[in-house]
Amino acid sequence: MPPVSIPVSTYLLVSLVAGVVGAIAMYIVMRLLNVRNWAHGDMVAAVGSMITKRRENSFAVGALVHLVVGVVFAFLYLLGFARIGFIHFPAAPIAGLFIGALHGSAVAIALVWVVSDQHPLQEFQRASLAVGVLHCIGHCVFGLVVGLVIASWPI
Repeated sequence: MPPVSIPVSTYLLVSLVAGVVGAIAMYIVMRLLNVRNWAHGDMVAAVGSMITKRRENSFAVGALVHLVVGVVFAFLYLLGFARIGFIHFPAAPIAGLFIGALHGSAVAIALVWVVSDQHPLQEFQRASLAVGVLHCIGHCVFGLVVGLVIASWPI
């Protein structure tokens, strides 16, 4: 398919909505699996405490970072999808799920084998394989939701 021409304002608005909705969906799914004791750890607090170096206020800082990064990644997804013409159903959600799985796999590997050992708080060190799989699932959800928002937008 040929590249799709989209106004810059549309890129920004779709990226904002898709990134925020995708990040929230990712957090909800990861939290639900966490509540079921499938894996332990709060991704948003872990991200925040990497910046603050303490548990206090880590959730607020982590939530802000998570939302901003979600918008940035949604922008990149939209940019790539428009370039290859994947902005409609079913291409955008399927591509989003696929990219989310790749991104989630990379994050899971880095998290379990590298990042967690360097975390300043002991509770987030030594992440298990279940935590890595949880992050992979979360990124799949993010990609799927971003793809759904992109495909649903009247572009």
